[in-house]
Amino acid sequence: MAEARGGGGAAKLALLVAILALAVAWAAYRREGGELRTIWSDLTRGTSERAQVAANSDGEDFRAWLKRAQERLQSRRGDVEKERNLQEVRKDVTEIRENLQRRYRDASAESKERWRSMDSDLARLQTEIEEKSSKMLEELDATLEKMKREMAAEKDGG
Repeated sequence: MAEARGGGGAAKLALLVAILALAVAWAAYRREGGELRTIWSDLTRGTSERAQVAANSDGEDFRAWLKRAQERLQSRRGDVEKERNLQEVRKDVTEIRENLQRRYRDASAESKERWRSMDSDLARLQTEIEEKSSKMLEELDATLEKMKREMAAEKDGG
């Protein structure tokens, strides 16, 4: 009987180490941009977007993503103009910013600088929408124009 109790301490220590490992893994996952609502899709996805971007050195994947992001914002222009569904528009802008940050994590210094500039535009747009400012449509149009210029720069190689 005494032998059975002796394993209890080791089991508790193993449980404590497992919980600590889980906490560290969760912190790393969150730092990489993971969220509880996306954990299943992150776990079941074949390859991450970061791996696809890193594997594609010519930037074609980034241009395609940027075009989709631009189209997504363009489709929300009517909502911004009529000041409806602004919470959904803000959510779209937030997701685009998070995706942009993940895409440029391992980018060159020049690319990171362009990313920061685009992210600043998206942040201003996000703020204008949150405040329901009279400038939100103007900021959306300026951001869309910047995305268009960035796509052209990517196409020209830099």
